[in-house]
Amino acid sequence: MQPQVVVGGRYELVQSVGIGGMGQVFEGFDRHLKRRVAVKLTSANLDADPEWTKRFYREAELMAGVSHPGMPTIHDAGIQPGQPDRPFLVMEFVEGRTWEEVLAHRGPLPVGVVASLGAQAAAVLAATHRHRVYHRDLKPANLMLCDNGTVKVLDFGLAVALDGDYTRYSNTGQTLGTPAFMAPEQIEGGDIVPQTDLYALGLVLHELLTGHRVMGGSNAYVVWNNQVHTRVPDVRLDRADTSLDMASLIMSMVEKDPRQRPEDAATVHAVLLRHAAPVETLPEVGDRHSPVHMYARAVSAPGASRTAPTLVAGTQTTPTSSAAAPEVTMSFSRGDLHAAMRRARDLADESRYRPAVQELSGVIDAAVIALGARDVDVFDARVELADLRFESGNYAAAADLFRTLVDDLTAERGPYDEQAMYCRRQLAGCKVHTGRVREALAELDRLHGQMLARYGADDKRVIDIGAQITHIRAT
Repeated sequence: MQPQVVVGGRYELVQSVGIGGMGQVFEGFDRHLKRRVAVKLTSANLDADPEWTKRFYREAELMAGVSHPGMPTIHDAGIQPGQPDRPFLVMEFVEGRTWEEVLAHRGPLPVGVVASLGAQAAAVLAATHRHRVYHRDLKPANLMLCDNGTVKVLDFGLAVALDGDYTRYSNTGQTLGTPAFMAPEQIEGGDIVPQTDLYALGLVLHELLTGHRVMGGSNAYVVWNNQVHTRVPDVRLDRADTSLDMASLIMSMVEKDPRQRPEDAATVHAVLLRHAAPVETLPEVGDRHSPVHMYARAVSAPGASRTAPTLVAGTQTTPTSSAAAPEVTMSFSRGDLHAAMRRARDLADESRYRPAVQELSGVIDAAVIALGARDVDVFDARVELADLRFESGNYAAAADLFRTLVDDLTAERGPYDEQAMYCRRQLAGCKVHTGRVREALAELDRLHGQMLARYGADDKRVIDIGAQITHIRAT
């Protein structure tokens, strides 16, 4: 790249620093704010494919929509005119070494350091999975150890968001991902789930401990076959100093059946954190008095120095509900929430709405305390509870729940999130049933206009909202 090439009228390209899943990454300089940045341009051979252009913009939206210190911050995105035009993404410049480089220089890492690095990566996955965003390409080259000892997860270019708001952009006939770290379900075209990323992270941790690539082969097809059929060797065969529970965790992460892997990234984080040791023992960590560590130590100060915790208010219920929230214990899991949702739906299918609402309300109260009101599964349960209220004819109570959901979902995911838009439509339906037809139509007209401007008249969601407006006006 010739010097003085400027992208977007302000970002000077300094030098190439790597090739990502979809394009080339450059060190850049922001002439307006006088700072280093990273600038990503799509690969020239992909620019003619509209699916890859969509994927590139999807990366920008995914990364901008998930805020976490373990992910590079997005600054800007746009189109660089040329032959052809080149989409570009501007983000935080991350300085450090990839885990692949660390492993190449040092070989197998101490168990405590691996646990610390893995716990940080798991924390990032917990944040992205909360939005149902799955990376699909975790590998040592996409994990960065920064100078201050923190970890950054890079290159969300192959990420999948299973929120119904976007296509999965995997209909190009290509197998997407890195064979040595692809989960069996990813290779076989199955559903991408949180455990898909956990499988890849498990292989990465295994490699950091043993120094060996777990799944190899003479070509991609051999590696894919091994991923599907060959069991991963017990990590303790090479690293007997790995604690039994940490080794058991890693081996469960690389189970072929995703149902046998850990429940979520938070579970992985909790186990690894018990064995984490300071990463400052690595020479790659040059800033041993980092303000980042000062901040982290303050966050994790002993409980005695804190005030009583503030609890997030549970989902609203009507005064007729007498169900008490179940006791919140360490054993409460997402599985409990999923089971309660299934039981509530079964009861509703028998028109037994009162016990369905009571049971689900109580479990949601417990889930909010254990998982947070804006956890992705808690959101699902809250929407289900609002739907049950709607189906039972209690439109006033349903409206309260949908109104709160619209606020929370919009704050968490933005106004174009699929669930947020669904709740807006359901809220309008509640208003129609309570005689506030004009107000409902005004809300739907606003939503229809926003969707039309963003997605165009041929989008199914735009058509569905238009049909809902026509139906209300005809009745």
